[in-house]
Amino acid sequence: MDNRAKIDTAGESVTVTTPTPAHDGLLGFAHRFTSWLRDPSWLTVQRVTFYSGVMLLAYLAVAIAQFYHSHHLILESGALIGGDFVNPYAASITALKGDPASVYDFHYRQHLHEVALMGGQDRGGSFMYPPMYLLIVLPLSMLPFIASWIVFETVTLAGYLAVLRRIAPIPVGLWLAITFPGVIINFTCGQNGFLTTALIGGGLLLLDRWPLLAGFLLGLMAYKPQFAILIPLALIVARRWRALIATAISAILFAAASLAVFGAPTWRAFVGSIAITQKIVLELGAINFSTLQSIFGAIRMWGGSVDVAYVFQAVVAIYAASAVVWVWQTSRPFALKAATLAVGSLMVSPYVLQYDLVLLALPIAWLAMEGFEKGFLPYEKAVLSVAWILPRVSLPVSQSAKIPIAPIVIIALMTAILRRASHREPAGLQQQALHLSHFETPAPLVPPGLGQSS
Repeated sequence: MDNRAKIDTAGESVTVTTPTPAHDGLLGFAHRFTSWLRDPSWLTVQRVTFYSGVMLLAYLAVAIAQFYHSHHLILESGALIGGDFVNPYAASITALKGDPASVYDFHYRQHLHEVALMGGQDRGGSFMYPPMYLLIVLPLSMLPFIASWIVFETVTLAGYLAVLRRIAPIPVGLWLAITFPGVIINFTCGQNGFLTTALIGGGLLLLDRWPLLAGFLLGLMAYKPQFAILIPLALIVARRWRALIATAISAILFAAASLAVFGAPTWRAFVGSIAITQKIVLELGAINFSTLQSIFGAIRMWGGSVDVAYVFQAVVAIYAASAVVWVWQTSRPFALKAATLAVGSLMVSPYVLQYDLVLLALPIAWLAMEGFEKGFLPYEKAVLSVAWILPRVSLPVSQSAKIPIAPIVIIALMTAILRRASHREPAGLQQQALHLSHFETPAPLVPPGLGQSS
C-alpha cells in the first residue's frame, strides 16, 4: 500500500510520506515501554505484595516437591538438600575431633558420618573460610545435620529480618524482606548470607548512636573478609574514628580467639591454602565461571583470560571504592551512604555467588525508603525491582544464556544510588513523595499500559 500523499502548496506539489501502521505500532510500543520503566506508577504496594507472595508460594511448592522426591537428603538432580551447609558441618566435626588444620587440606573429605548420612556419597570439599568462621561453626555438629542446618539458618534469618525491619519500618518492608528471592536461596543452600547481611546492616544502623557496638559487629565481618574491604575505607573517609578503632579491635580479638582455640598450625594451614584456593577455584574454574556473579566471572565465562578478567574486576572495584569515598565524605543522607557501602561490597570481590546476593536487601531497602520519603526519580523503581528479583534469575540466565546480568544490575544499582546522592531536589518534590497513607490505596493487580494502544 502506498502511504505517500500529494499536497498542493502555492501551485507546487509536495509528497509527504506517512508512517506505516507497523512502524507506528513499533514506535508506540517502544514509547509505552520506556514510559513504563521511567515511571511505573502501576507498581503499587498491593501489586508488589501480591506478586511477591505468588513468587514465594511458587518457591515453597517447588522446594516441598523436591524434598518429597528426595532420597536420603539427595534430590533427583543429585544435589544435596542444604548442600553448602555440609562444609561448615564437616569442619565442625573435624575441629571437635582435634584436627582443625586438616579442614584446609584441598583434598580433605568429609567425615564418614556425613558420607553415611548422604547415602554413601562423598560430597566433601575444602573449607575456604578463615579460622574465625570455624570458631562460629564449631558447635554445629553437636546436632544432627538437618536440625543443625535449620537452627543455623533460622537464627541468622532472625538477625537479617531484624535489620531489614529497622531499615524499612513499614508493613510492606517486612513482607518484602521475607519474600526477597535471596532468602529462600540462601536458606535452601545452607549458606551464611543472612549472617553477612545482619552484621553489615546492623553495624551501619548502630554507627551513629553506638559507634563502639557498631564497630564490634563490623569487625566480625573478618569471617568473610572479601565483603569487608570497603568498611574501613568508609569509616576513615567519614572520620568515624571510634567505630574504626572498635572494628579493628573486634577483628583482632576475633582472630586471637580462633588462634587460642585452634592453634597456630590451623592458621598456617589457612594462609597456605589461600593461593591454592584462588588458583584452582577462582582461576581454573573448579567453580563454573557462569556460577560466579561478578564481572570477573563474566569475563571468564565469555572466554577472556585471567589477566583481562582481573583488569575488569579492578575497574569495577575502583568504581565502588570511589563511590564510597565520594558519598561518605559528604553530608548526604545516611541511608545513601549505607546503601553505597552495601552494594559496593558486592562489587570489589571476584568471588560472589548466588546466595551472596541476599546482601542486596540492604541497598534496596535503604534506597526504596529514600524514594518513599522524597519521591522516586525516573527509572529508580525499575532498577529496584530488577535488583529485588535478581537472586532468582541471575544464575539461570548466566548458565543458560551466558548473559551475566548480576554484575550489570549491581553496577546499575550503584549508579542509581549515586544519581540519588547527586540529585538536588527542586521545590515541591516533597509533595510528590509516596507517603505511607498512599500505600493503602486499593489497586487492580494487573498492571496497565503496555497492552494499550496509543
